[in-house]
Amino acid sequence: GSIFYIVPERTMKFHLLFLRFLLLATLSLPSGAFHFAAIVGSSHWHSIASGAVYRTPSSPTNVPKSPSRTLPILTSITSSNPSADVVKTTVQQVQLASGTSAEIISCLPLRNKPSFSLNFLSSVLFGKGGNGKSKISDQNFDKPTLAFLHGSFHASWCWEENYMPYFASLGYPCVGLSLQGTGGTPAIPEGAKKVKIDSHVKDLDSFLRGLSDDDQNQEFGLGLGGNPEIVLIGHSFGGLTTMKWLETFYDKKDEKGHDHDDGINLLGVALLCSVPPSGNGPMTLRYLIRSFSDSWKITVGFAMKKAINDKELCRTLFFGGSDDSNGVTDEDIERYQGYFERDTVATIDLTDLASKLPSLRVDKTSGKAQFVDFLPSEPLVLGASDDFIVDKEGLDETSSYMGLDAPVVVDSPHDVMLGGKWKNGADAVLSWLNKLP
Repeated sequence: GSIFYIVPERTMKFHLLFLRFLLLATLSLPSGAFHFAAIVGSSHWHSIASGAVYRTPSSPTNVPKSPSRTLPILTSITSSNPSADVVKTTVQQVQLASGTSAEIISCLPLRNKPSFSLNFLSSVLFGKGGNGKSKISDQNFDKPTLAFLHGSFHASWCWEENYMPYFASLGYPCVGLSLQGTGGTPAIPEGAKKVKIDSHVKDLDSFLRGLSDDDQNQEFGLGLGGNPEIVLIGHSFGGLTTMKWLETFYDKKDEKGHDHDDGINLLGVALLCSVPPSGNGPMTLRYLIRSFSDSWKITVGFAMKKAINDKELCRTLFFGGSDDSNGVTDEDIERYQGYFERDTVATIDLTDLASKLPSLRVDKTSGKAQFVDFLPSEPLVLGASDDFIVDKEGLDETSSYMGLDAPVVVDSPHDVMLGGKWKNGADAVLSWLNKLP
């Protein structure tokens, strides 16, 4: 709940005394139960009345129902969690140092810049004014930044619905990149229908570097601080792109693991329902042996893009079940299909990828990636029990590749971040985050 207290300037002293009493009276209430906004004068009232939309964390921000987007989109979400008072979601177009004009979506807990209300209360209680000397940092957040990377047929909007507001409400700054070929990030050159994996890797690298306020080549204006700690989270094909980026990033280390490139402060890596290091080919063959019908659904759904128009096929591949039992209605399917159509303008060049698969550089005995020993923390490999796209063998392959004995499996379809079961995957990620150094 929010209490907006309108303070006429001519009666300021009286209202200061009343506000002190009001604050003391609410100290016995649960932490974070109220969000106070003290507004002085009509100009401050106008800024509130004309702007923010507030929702509880249980009602996450949804992307627009139309496939087209209007930039920027600003949304605020109130939170009862004491670690984050307000969350702001913003869609923006940025110029990456790699040369790509990319769409990024950020969802930030507003703790990096003291609001008028916080400064006002500070002055009331502690005698400190809104002069930029508040104890709240102007630039840095207490928790690492979560950098999200989507898979095929998706863009960064898929994280915006549930995961971003959820983690931001817990104090984690969240930022997602839309890869080339999606509606928000046009492929290069203009009109291209295929994108090489190296282009995705370069864009991801530029994106991660641009999260630092100290980067001289890019300016995202997110206020995350200089060289912030980053946790990279990739889903589906975004997981394979993450593997390729890790190869490139750790190639810059010497044989002793010393880093010659400190432009990215990587804290952890999580792969959710990731395409395995060997790509989709071996998985498709396994499906063909087990079930021609399932293999056909995957082939026509992706290669022929039938998932964009066929509701039942779309639901089967991404959301599980044959009805809305997983919390995805027919209206949701139509909305997602609109996004899928927008975000498949250009797709990955599979012929190019075949010669650069991460599996080509694994340790042949253990199946581990060469960079595993350099990782800053134990990674997370998460699978879904109802995943129609990534099978158990593929999940186990990814787990071995990342140096793990076994993956974490949650009750969910392939799109772990959407639908009624999204929190199963989110809570597994949160449990892992809590164990990071």
